[in-house]
Amino acid sequence: MPEATIIKQRQDMVDSHQTFSLGKEGFATAFSDRFDRLLPFLERRSAARQADLGLDDGDGLGDLSLVARTFSKEIVPLWRWKPGSNIAGGDRGAEIRLGQQYLTLALRTDVDGEGDVGFDVAVPCPHDDECTGRAWVPAYNVTCLFRALNGDLDDDEGIVCTVHGPNHADDQDDEDTPGIEERDLEAVHG
Repeated sequence: MPEATIIKQRQDMVDSHQTFSLGKEGFATAFSDRFDRLLPFLERRSAARQADLGLDDGDGLGDLSLVARTFSKEIVPLWRWKPGSNIAGGDRGAEIRLGQQYLTLALRTDVDGEGDVGFDVAVPCPHDDECTGRAWVPAYNVTCLFRALNGDLDDDEGIVCTVHGPNHADDQDDEDTPGIEERDLEAVHG
């Protein structure tokens, strides 16, 4: 490109940013740093939150409010409660599905014995590949859901299988534990 063209383009760019040239053309100039932008931003966020909670005379998210707070609003359209399901041992069961992939979740209403609520996500049993029970691991946020589906939580310390119990529990024996045969024979023969 010729040097004269580059110089001309540069000068045109500088001229377009000068406020006096806009004033000559009849435009008033205002820069964004002169406006109060935080208040309207917070007002919009507050109105959205009020709508989610149903405090704006609408229905809000209802029983999906906890789901949205825990996993994000983007998960809500994928969420399906499973009424009458017994997958969660008496707790409320749910499923997140997109295409052929899905996760099974349980709403735990007393995770700490003091009434706090949380979610568990179903994972494979860490003790037996052919286990017919359900294994659950706590799901605190959307990252936990990603890690569960990706297989990153398949050997997590927090897994509890409904058949085999906690993962890596001190009292847990399995076929691969050294000396198990000797202990079994000792138990039988005294």
